Amino acid sequence: MSRIIQTADSEVRMQLATGFVLALLIGLASAAPVSNEKHGKFVVTREFFPESLVVYSGEHEIVNIFVPLNGLNYAEKPDDDRKIILFFVEADEDDSGKRIDQGLYVLKDGVPKKLLDHGRDASAANDDSQEVYFAAEDGIYLYNPEENSAEKYGTVSDSIIGIAKENNSDVIYILTEDFEVFRVSEAGEKKEKIEEIVGAQQIVLDYKNNLYFYDADKQPFVYSKDGVKKIEGTPEHAVKAHLLKPSLYTEDSVPFIVDGKIYILYADGSAQPFDIEIAPDAQPSAYSMETMLMQYYALDNKIYEFDIMDIMIDGILNTMKEILQHYMDIIQEILAMEIFNSK
Repeated sequence: MSRIIQTADSEVRMQLATGFVLALLIGLASAAPVSNEKHGKFVVTREFFPESLVVYSGEHEIVNIFVPLNGLNYAEKPDDDRKIILFFVEADEDDSGKRIDQGLYVLKDGVPKKLLDHGRDASAANDDSQEVYFAAEDGIYLYNPEENSAEKYGTVSDSIIGIAKENNSDVIYILTEDFEVFRVSEAGEKKEKIEEIVGAQQIVLDYKNNLYFYDADKQPFVYSKDGVKKIEGTPEHAVKAHLLKPSLYTEDSVPFIVDGKIYILYADGSAQPFDIEIAPDAQPSAYSMETMLMQYYALDNKIYEFDIMDIMIDGILNTMKEILQHYMDIIQEILAMEIFNSK
């Protein structure tokens, strides 16, 4: 992260440090919601995405990034310097707005590899396993870490656009191309339609296995053992919406970005606005903040990696350096005046 210090001026460094401290709070807001009355709104601009942080650059739009919070990234291994393993999806649109799949990739040891030509989404439980499940045009696939490949899982053959793996069970939720949601279990052999969920455009699970989705009108809902509940408190006439996979430190909430504004959705059906806004020309096409301290954003066909601790430390050190330099300048001026007056 020293590259930032070498290439960015002090103002940009401070914006990065301040902005991503606030970004850290997004995942923690469910525990201590931020009051709009006490804090001013912070706007994320393109300045927050320096080229020095790019870890991947492609030819197609990156529409999904996923970092597994399981043994794939957090198992005890002798190599403490190993890189985070992440998965991402590329896709384009034709003139009619129809999606054109460009592949699901893994970025392992800094090297990208296409796993599926028609992969659309990825999910994993928060456990010690190394299992990652993929949604694809012809069903569900499972990641093989030894071969760095994807293998067919179960008997589901639907064209799937979304997938979410429960914690502490073998249940997988899938969202089909027809916007229907199914519960898949028994090693991918059993599939049950969830009739209560209608017209879902995207699905995301929190860590208590509550399933969040939004409909064609960009209105969010949550599905639990009590059925479907509409979440109140988000804009009624949104143009663009995206559910984010929750951070490691939350339980019953997920972030929701609507037209550049950020909300925290809760399992009780409420929503909390968060005082970070993303400028129209800086809205990432994909996000991953699950790990909190290592965050990934896609913009202009590139993936940016943010090491939050390094950014915070760099910002603090440079602020202290600037303050000390300021006072040293004042002290030197006073000493010069004292010497001049003593003559």
